[in-house]
Amino acid sequence: MAAADRLTPDQLAAEAHDLLPEGLLVVALGGGADSAVAAWTAAHRTTTRGIFVRHGLGGSSALEAAAGELGTHLGIGVTFVDAPVDTGPSLESRAREARWAAIADAVGTGEIVVTGHTQDDQAETVVMNLMRGSGSAGIAGMLRSRPGVVRPLLGISRADIRSLAEELRLPFIDDPANEDERFLRNRVRRNLLPDLEENYAPGIRSALARAGALAAADDRLIERLTDDIPVVGDARTVSIPIAALVTAPQPVATRSIRRALRRFLDPYAGSEADIETVLAIAAGCSEPAMISGSLTVTREGPFVTVEAGHAVEVSTMSLAISVPGEIRFGGHTVTFEHVGTSQITRVSTLLLDPDVFGGTTLIRGPAEGDRIDIDGGSKAVRTVLSERGIPVRSRSTWPVVVEGARIAAVVGIRAAPWARPTTRQAVAIRWKQESP
Repeated sequence: MAAADRLTPDQLAAEAHDLLPEGLLVVALGGGADSAVAAWTAAHRTTTRGIFVRHGLGGSSALEAAAGELGTHLGIGVTFVDAPVDTGPSLESRAREARWAAIADAVGTGEIVVTGHTQDDQAETVVMNLMRGSGSAGIAGMLRSRPGVVRPLLGISRADIRSLAEELRLPFIDDPANEDERFLRNRVRRNLLPDLEENYAPGIRSALARAGALAAADDRLIERLTDDIPVVGDARTVSIPIAALVTAPQPVATRSIRRALRRFLDPYAGSEADIETVLAIAAGCSEPAMISGSLTVTREGPFVTVEAGHAVEVSTMSLAISVPGEIRFGGHTVTFEHVGTSQITRVSTLLLDPDVFGGTTLIRGPAEGDRIDIDGGSKAVRTVLSERGIPVRSRSTWPVVVEGARIAAVVGIRAAPWARPTTRQAVAIRWKQESP
């Protein structure tokens, strides 16, 4: 494409031929010139269809009519789906999210979505992400292609696309929402970029697009390196190996943490302060802390762990023990039964003297200051739990057996010397942790 010449339909057709993937194509139609030209590039395939999302906003009916007319003009079917968006704060972002969700629901197996995003859209996206302080992923802007989506016009200016739409006599109208300067993108499009281009940097749109492409290459490398750091967990907790975090280059460590946080905060990935907190805890420079979304961050052995929500505080709740009997407590199932001391048991099974259970014996969670007697002294219950490797998030709900004011046993771990059997009869305390 020569800079002084307008792009011709033949040039666009040749370029689009190389960019459009094989397979079934679904063009996201908006009623405007950009999506009309995108549809034209794909309409030669008999399996191509269009999709228009009805938001029910001002001008929607006229845009819908233009999309329908375009489908007739090009000989492609158009599917119309409803995704109403009420007016209010963040209308632009809410409409975008609703549109992509509706498209995702309507796309069939194997279909690739084609959009009409242009070089100008890319420049606007890069500028807005720079204003937000985004990293390489944000500065990269929109990718020309990603799984399930392709943007064949991303390297072409909006002016060239409009000229082509007019030359090809494609039906389209201008979206009135593009004139509304309540939206940041419109202010960037109508005010900021023209001022920069006229007074500071002619050709800034193409320069920003190049910057985005360079950032995208850097971002792909960071993504590949981040894949080497395992992020494991479930719906409630996610853990990252500390050794990997503290030895990885900071952009890689940061990306790994953002991946972990996005599991809880999607589509967001935490603030810069959140990332710094996780890194400080991983390095041992900070105590456990709470970050965005009421997430708790702690060190647990070789891992730094992010947990959603709070552990249920049960230290103030007490349940009476019956022998034989079974109690569910703090995610644990604890059973009590009479046995002989010669009976072979698992290591986690504790044997207590039957006299300990005199009708006032209780099970509860550890309280602040709890200590259990050991041979030659006593030890804090929290220390006992820590030495056994019990995660910080689980310590406040770990069951202990209490007789009067004394801790008789930390279930599954230790019995006090005074509570051990003195005859051949005992009460066995068996324990298992319930599945999450």
